[in-house]
Amino acid sequence: MATPHSPVPEVEVCFPSASAPQVRLEGLLGAIADEAKHPAAVLCHPGSSGPGGYEYPVIAGCAGTLHRAGFITLRFNFRGVQGSEGSRSGGLHEVGDVLGAVQFLRRRCDVEASKLFLLGDSFGAVMALEAFRRDSTTAGIICIVLPLALMSSPPAYLRTDRRPKLFVAAQNDRLCNLDDLEEAFGHWAEPKDLIILEGADHFLGIGPSSSDPVSRTIQVAETVAAWLGPNLRHPDHVALFDST
Repeated sequence: MATPHSPVPEVEVCFPSASAPQVRLEGLLGAIADEAKHPAAVLCHPGSSGPGGYEYPVIAGCAGTLHRAGFITLRFNFRGVQGSEGSRSGGLHEVGDVLGAVQFLRRRCDVEASKLFLLGDSFGAVMALEAFRRDSTTAGIICIVLPLALMSSPPAYLRTDRRPKLFVAAQNDRLCNLDDLEEAFGHWAEPKDLIILEGADHFLGIGPSSSDPVSRTIQVAETVAAWLGPNLRHPDHVALFDST
């Protein structure tokens, strides 16, 4: 029997991005071997610091935890990362990679298209937010350590977007001033949740750039699953995770 944090079976897949220049992207798909439809999640990795690509521990950990919770998962490498074609564009074209992943999952007969969520860490969170804006049919979004300081401005469209939103922030994040995040968060539309990881930094205890001696991978993965879990029991809505 699998332990709560043991690996889940994933298969290698390849799919096209949704923007020009179109490139082929590599990913790992966590499907579920039955004939039912399932909620799904696209997971977007951070930039090049530390362990890279879809192998980044937070992304891998969230994929495993969500798969065990009944989600079909797809974690993939942005263009120019590891085996994905093309070159990195610093965010210019990577949003098309996220949308390509969404389209790949949406075409599957085992995915409940109305319950397709986006999740991103750092750079991946920025790209997921832009894909979320462009694709109004995605069900909700999870942003982990959103680097607000590197964005030109907080996403204004969230003021009127009433899809579920979860922001997981680090108390000591040099790329996201908590006062600025809380100010922006206060203007964004419900439903929404902001969870702050006390003592954590932007790198969540992963790699030499982090000053946090403890990896936050399991904590983040369990927080995400707890927030999304009620969606499996209440098909018509997502009940928000109580962070109090």
